Amino acid sequence: MQEGRPINGENEFTERPDLETAKISSQNIMSLLSINSDAVFRKINICGNSDIEIMLVYIDGLASGQSIADDIIKPLMSKKILCEAKNEKEAIALIERGFVYSPNQKIRNNLKETVNDILTGSCALIFDEERIAITFEVKGFQQRSISEPTEENIIKGPKDVFVENIRVNTATIRRRLKSPELVIEQTIVGKRTLTPVAIVYMEGIVNKRFVSEIKKRLDSIDIDGPIESGYIEEFIVSNKHTIFPLVISTERPDKFSRNMLQGRVGIIIDGIPLAFIIPGSILNFLNTSEDYSQNYIVVTLIRILRYSCIMITLFLPAFYVAVVTFHQEMIPSELALSIASSKEGVPYPSFVEVIFLLISFEILLESSLRLPKNIGQAVSIVGALVVGEAAVSAKFISPAIVVIIAITAITGFTVPSQDLSYALRLYRFILVFLSSLLGLIGMTFGVIFLLYHLASMETFGVPYMIPFVASEGRDLEDSILRVPLPNLKYRPFMLKTRDKKHQR
Repeated sequence: MQEGRPINGENEFTERPDLETAKISSQNIMSLLSINSDAVFRKINICGNSDIEIMLVYIDGLASGQSIADDIIKPLMSKKILCEAKNEKEAIALIERGFVYSPNQKIRNNLKETVNDILTGSCALIFDEERIAITFEVKGFQQRSISEPTEENIIKGPKDVFVENIRVNTATIRRRLKSPELVIEQTIVGKRTLTPVAIVYMEGIVNKRFVSEIKKRLDSIDIDGPIESGYIEEFIVSNKHTIFPLVISTERPDKFSRNMLQGRVGIIIDGIPLAFIIPGSILNFLNTSEDYSQNYIVVTLIRILRYSCIMITLFLPAFYVAVVTFHQEMIPSELALSIASSKEGVPYPSFVEVIFLLISFEILLESSLRLPKNIGQAVSIVGALVVGEAAVSAKFISPAIVVIIAITAITGFTVPSQDLSYALRLYRFILVFLSSLLGLIGMTFGVIFLLYHLASMETFGVPYMIPFVASEGRDLEDSILRVPLPNLKYRPFMLKTRDKKHQR
């Protein structure tokens, strides 16, 4: 039995001390942690001196037992100069001077900080007489290795991604941005999870208003803990009633680093393999990292193709419903006859067919995401080929509608951001509904409302539609078109950066 462990899982200490007011003592630490099967307590007499008895505390699995044995216990038991200590005060002074082999040690004077250190992978030496604890960072828990991207794949570019460990992620950023201007500040979010959250920015570039506002909003979050990314994202955005993403999320350190150099602020959350970038604009969700790895002429053509596909996936179903239902005169005669013959025997109007297929497409996407990968691929094939062909043969839907929704689905896959893709797919239903009521007039109302909604939004004071609004023509050289990189001399205008140029 480990020393200090209560028998049969019963806590021998009936009163739990208050973290804010209680003093540091081995009894208080045990009152809080001894009921846990992974908490380890060990009494140590420094160099066998019975007059100096201290308590070693750590969590098995979070702290490295080998590091504790080699770097903490061994010096305490055998270091000659430590053997000369006559009391706890002298022992503490010697440990502070570095006679215990740990590069990261902290003197703690309150119980809350001590317990927090223990629960985040440190071990603690408890000195009862002095009411002091010394904690050593000896983290040793297992973590996922850095692998290739799964969501943001590119052909030319780095292949590493963020992982769940915040220190690995910040080290990955420092490998790319070796400047001393890179600042990584850390705060704690979650009164029960005590999750470390890092705020990352470039000191000589960033607009300090962004940094102070982000700190203010993070400090105002009062929840048990940010277990999922949305707990942070939804709390810090100002407009919570929009379906469009306002915070950029990425799994790619290179994309994160590029945005830091532009003057944005990053957020890295411990336990979440994503980083967030603020403020975001519509272009951040339309362009990709690989746009800066290819020839500028090729990138410009790809962007035009991508934006065209986004327009098609958003407006094509609504346009088809409007034309077939209200504006048949717009359709060429041969095409009209072809559509009419394909609808022969189908009992439902075009609006119902489109909605039915769009919903079916969403169900297929959702099922393929939730099932194991191999089964998910089979579901997609069965849904697309077998069920679709059977529905056409049974005259539930017309072949023309299948073609329209297939084009809509394929073009929708060109949207680089999954968050933006969800928003476009949802708004697609609204446009189809308006088109079924008023034809092209209803669709026009939907487009006007969409443009108004996007143009009226701001993220941390930056217009969401920048550079297409409120920029006086600035930053258009890296929007739909992309000029050669040597000509991109200035950082984004609306970020109001302290250093305006990134090229001299």
